[in-house]
This record gives sequence, structure tokens and C-alpha cells, in this order.
Amino acid sequence: MKVNSQIQPHFQSNPKATNPIKPFEEIAEGMEASFTSHMLSEMRKTIPKEAPDSSAMDYYNSMLDSERSQLMAKSDTGLGVKKIILDQIVPNHMKHYLQKEHPQVRQRMTKEMTNE
Repeated sequence: MKVNSQIQPHFQSNPKATNPIKPFEEIAEGMEASFTSHMLSEMRKTIPKEAPDSSAMDYYNSMLDSERSQLMAKSDTGLGVKKIILDQIVPNHMKHYLQKEHPQVRQRMTKEMTNE
């Protein structure tokens, strides 16, 4: 039986093969970015202004909030929403992958399991 040599490199270059929780991380990161963007825009509304902003300034501020929230969601520190969401959405049979990627989530999960 002859094995095709092109299969092995393709398998190794597939990121899902090495990190099966990547789709869950992307979902959690998007949810944290969305939450953070909404929070920043609501915080901006509490600042007293002498005159209302123009539509251009509103658009600029929304883009600024969006970029800031994306950066915060991609960072390891962020608000911590991503870690909480990952703890909730990753299936139990895949939780061991969180130990490498997100040790804080795994550590908290281990504490919760021992307290039960």
C-alpha cells in the first residue's frame, strides 16, 4: 500500500489539527469585542458636551471604539469576558486544550471541580 506524501504536510499545516479550540476562541473574542465596544460607546454618552457631535465625529468615535475593543479582546488581559465565555462554550471533552492556551481558565475550572 502506497501512502501519498502530500497528505502529511497538509495535515501538519492545518491549524485546526493543532488547536481544535480555535473556533471557540474566535467566538469568545468576538463576543468580548462586541461587549467592550458597546460599553465604550455607552460610557462616551455620559460625558457632558456643550454641543452635539457631528455625524462625522460620531462615525469616527464608533470606529475608534471598535478598534479599541478589538485590541482589548485580542490581548491576554482584556476585560476577562473571553475567558469566562471560553469556560462556558468549550465542550467538556476539549477542556484539556484550554490548559495550554488559557491556563487561568483551566485553573479556575480545576478549583470548581474539586469544590463540588
